[in-house]
Amino acid sequence: MYSNFKEQAIEYVRQAVQEDRAGNYAKAFPLYMNALEYFKTHLKYEKNPKIREAITQKFTEYLHRAEEIRVVLDDGGGAASNGDAAVASRPSTKPKDGGEGGDDAEKEKLRAGLNSAIVREKPNVKWNDVAGLESAKQALQEAVILPVKFPQFFTDSCWGSKSHHAAS
Repeated sequence: MYSNFKEQAIEYVRQAVQEDRAGNYAKAFPLYMNALEYFKTHLKYEKNPKIREAITQKFTEYLHRAEEIRVVLDDGGGAASNGDAAVASRPSTKPKDGGEGGDDAEKEKLRAGLNSAIVREKPNVKWNDVAGLESAKQALQEAVILPVKFPQFFTDSCWGSKSHHAAS
């Protein structure tokens, strides 16, 4: 079944950019976020690698801008009454100290992405609540759960001694 996720994303971006340029960050931010959701959904179904690459590039660009707007909104800047205020409250992507700011910007982007992925509350979900997906549950157990519960079995010295014994 074909859906027009890409077209819907583009329409949201068009509206977001319009509000962004007008300094209406409180309106622009949710529009950018809606566009990102539609782009993300479209990427699941897009087969053409060139189109996927182009969409991923635009997705990253719009995500970066949405993060900048969120910072402005968190600092209390929602909408500007005139053009000068809109430019003044528009976040800058340049480093403040004039030095190499790429590392800080990348760290901040990574931090924001990780913060949105972290579950802060303990969900009330048990292994039996997840139907099927036995191989996925097994892989999750082996990669995450067991090393946390039994760290002594997942140290370098433990693995080194096993390989040493195996070689003997």
